[in-house]
This record gives sequence, C-alpha cells and structure tokens, in this order.
Amino acid sequence: MITASAEKEADITTGNHVKVQHIQPLVAIADAGSLRGAAQALGKSQPALTKALRQAEEDLGVSVFHRSARGVVPTELGERVLIRARAISAEIGRLDDEVAQLRGAQVGSIHVCVSPLAAVRIMPQALARFHAKFPRIEVHLTSGLFPNALRPLRDGRTDLVIGPTPPAAMTRDISVIPLLQTPIVLVTSDKSPYRRAETLSELTDAPWIMIGAPGGPGDVFRAAFVAQGLVPPRVTTTSESYFGAMSLVEELGAVCAFPLRLLGEMRRGWHIDQIRIAERLAPLEISLMSRAGHPLTPMAEELVTAVRKRVTALNALDAEHGG
Repeated sequence: MITASAEKEADITTGNHVKVQHIQPLVAIADAGSLRGAAQALGKSQPALTKALRQAEEDLGVSVFHRSARGVVPTELGERVLIRARAISAEIGRLDDEVAQLRGAQVGSIHVCVSPLAAVRIMPQALARFHAKFPRIEVHLTSGLFPNALRPLRDGRTDLVIGPTPPAAMTRDISVIPLLQTPIVLVTSDKSPYRRAETLSELTDAPWIMIGAPGGPGDVFRAAFVAQGLVPPRVTTTSESYFGAMSLVEELGAVCAFPLRLLGEMRRGWHIDQIRIAERLAPLEISLMSRAGHPLTPMAEELVTAVRKRVTALNALDAEHGG
C-alpha cells in the first residue's frame, strides 16, 4: 500500500524539474532582493517575473523565496537551489562567450579572485600583457584567501583563484597549478619591542594579528610554535585584508606572519620591520586554481598564459636579486 506521504515524496523527487528559462529569473531575484528590482534588471514587467517565479517553484515543488513587504529572501531549500542556479547561469554565460570567442570575437568577461601577493606582484604585469592582445575582454578582480575564496569558485561566480594553495582536503574538486613559493617571515611595527626578538619563545605573549580566517594561510605560524614545543600565541585580531592587517601591526605593535616576496612592496608605505628569529616558518605556495572538469573559455586560457609568463619572469627576477 502506498501512503499519501510516499506519494508526495515521489512527486517531489521524480516529477519536478525546473526549466532552464527559469534560472535567470531566480538568480536575478536573489541578487536584487525584490521582484521589482529583478524585473528592472531583466527588462521585464513585474507580473511577468512573478509568474515565472511561481512556475519555477511549482516545477521544483518547493518555495525558493520568503516574501514580505520589504522584499524577498531565500528559504533554506532556496539557498541550495540558488547555488545550483548560479552555477548553471554562469555556465550558460561562459558557453555564449566561448562560442563567440571561438568565432574570433573579443567579447565576454573573466572573474579572478587574487591574494594580495598576486594582486601586487603578478596581476598588473599579466593584465598589461593580456590587454595588449585582447583589449575588449573585461577582467573583474576580487580579493580573498582560502577557505572563503573557494566557495565562489565552486559556485561558478569566479573563473580563477590565484593565491595560497589550500590543503588537499579542500581541493578535491579543484584543479591546482603551483606557480611560486615565498618564505614566510614575522613582522611588527618598527617601534615595537618585539622587533628585537630572536626566537619564537620571545613572542608567545605578544599580541598577534592573523591575516585571513582561522585555518587559512595566515594560520601558518602556529605549526612553528608547536614544532618547538611551545603553546601557540593567542590571536587578538584577524583581518581579511593585508593592508588592514599592516595598519593594525603598525598601530598596535602586534606581530604578524607575512610573505617575504611581498614585504619589500609593503615597507614602502608602512613603518614595519621584519623580526629576524632563528626558527624558519614553512614557506607559502601560491597556485592558480580553477574548477576541475569545467574547461575555461579561450580568453580565460589566454589570461592563464599571461599569468604563467609573468610568474616565470618574476621567479627569474627574484632569483637574480636573492628574493
């Protein structure tokens, strides 16, 4: 005997399919936060968009949004639907770009998330090379470090991430191409008493600033303390921005782990010094990441080529100057 609940479950799991034409309205509504804003963005009437939303929710068998006088917000199930919808929308856009690019047109855009080292030492020269050849292709840069930088890559909102290599457990569905390594050093204000420390043991009670989220690349210093049999210091402040972190280091006299290959650039604008301790911290690897199994558009491949050429030149330049 089939119960009513079993019939309902069968209907939801086997009989409901969202149509491709409903993907764009769902994403637009989520981005705008209202039906009116989404209708304006899509150039449609609000009643037409409301009808499309109703049809999409009927096809899925779930409510994607909560509606109120102040707008719309995704339901719990809607959040999951929108993750897929954004990925599909991004892939449709890439398909359009790829076909046009293969026919010789300079159209489309590339979304790249970069770490501060990549933003300062890799991307300016790589973009100059790329835009000299492809001046009409838009390149949108955002900043971020793992783990936060990986979600928009998986969702399809980002084409490439150039930054610290995440642990292998975080990259099972991500293609990772190592680019370069940088030693990690400790820095503090040039007026801080901690600038004269010679060992990690002298820094256990210092105020520490961590760049990025716990478990991210800024957390690298903890392993060095543990290896020396020391209790890792307590981090008083975290910052997603290298520049924000340097401001705090300068003002508070705090200690921060920092990429050596970026330190020369930062010293020009900040009153900071390297702490020359006896112990060495593990180096940081910078990689280029994209979604495994999702080919890049021809223009994105061209940008990757420009990035790799810049990295080759950068490695040769730093080797020549001992950096």
